[in-house]
Amino acid sequence: MKPNKELFKHFADASVRKLDQFNSRDLSNLAYAYALILIDYVPEFDDGSDLFDHIAMNAVDIQTKFNAQDISNMAWVYATVGKPHAVLFGAMCDQVVAFEHLGEFRPQALSNTVWAYAKAGVNHPQLFEKVADHIVQSDSLDVFDSQALSNIVWAYATADVSHAKLFEKVANHIVESKSLDRFKPQSVANTLWAYATAQVSHPKLFQRVAKAAIQRKEEFSNSQHIANLLFAYTTMGITYYR
Repeated sequence: MKPNKELFKHFADASVRKLDQFNSRDLSNLAYAYALILIDYVPEFDDGSDLFDHIAMNAVDIQTKFNAQDISNMAWVYATVGKPHAVLFGAMCDQVVAFEHLGEFRPQALSNTVWAYAKAGVNHPQLFEKVADHIVQSDSLDVFDSQALSNIVWAYATADVSHAKLFEKVANHIVESKSLDRFKPQSVANTLWAYATAQVSHPKLFQRVAKAAIQRKEEFSNSQHIANLLFAYTTMGITYYR
């Protein structure tokens, strides 16, 4: 069932006139809701702006009110709909950096945040550094699911942000915990692609993935997954494991 276009246009028109009454959670939820529907259902206004533009500017005005989950959601929304609003991303980055620690961020929120900045092509070195340091200092990565770990290393490779300790910690976790068994083929392929793109060598990880890919070869049938795996091994000069 398609969304009712007139209904969403009505709510957009009504919301934009009252955005100054929305708190940080309201703005986050509003943006998230419209991100989940087709972009065609987000109307443009007479001045050429759309609802996302107005939400972004109102969010910037109350940026200090945003908590970890709201920041993560906002970044995810604007990356997903392809609107890398520079002022908004800058404001959300300032909030993350200003936090004394990132303990308030759940693993998925950390993953979604760095994924969003990388996806949107917005590189804020301080944000990436702070998130990476937090993950490295964590006692365990067991709280991160396979997609979160894959998205994290993908984000750093895509944003061209080097953090050797982060890549080392994630690789060691995958190898030592045998969590690779829970990785979907796309996450496996994206993880190795990230290591190859970032030029981070971790022989045990590559060996572990090679064995897993052979054991689960029927699952690796998607052309992009195959291409990413082959790219990773050839880029790192690894062509065969005994």
